Amino acid sequence: MIGLTQALFAYSISSVFDLDERFAALGTLIPGISIMLIYSGPLQYEGVLLSFTSALFFSAIVYFAFDEERSKSTFTGYSCSLLLESLTFSYLPIFYPFTGFQGLGLFSSFDPLFNLSVISFSIALVLRESLKT
Repeated sequence: MIGLTQALFAYSISSVFDLDERFAALGTLIPGISIMLIYSGPLQYEGVLLSFTSALFFSAIVYFAFDEERSKSTFTGYSCSLLLESLTFSYLPIFYPFTGFQGLGLFSSFDPLFNLSVISFSIALVLRESLKT
């Protein structure tokens, strides 16, 4: 999944629920770090960051460093990233270190039509929320 698509989706979802959009967008980028770590060498298995265990871990760090609202936003963004990844062909060890979950295989991570659809939906949500105020 393209990181920008995930970040925009999390941003729009967090705006609907009145959460901190910046921390939600940041939360979506953390699972993407796993890909960089795999290709650079220190991480051999991406399951560590593509799980709810990591979402809870990073949300706890934000909770102790900042506050509860930003922690909820980070968890929401992280969960949005996992949700979008679960629609692709990716293998997600969501309950790491326990069993994994094979994505639903509905879309390719880099399918332009899927990414454009998610981006359009996200923009529509943001516009809807901005027109309410």
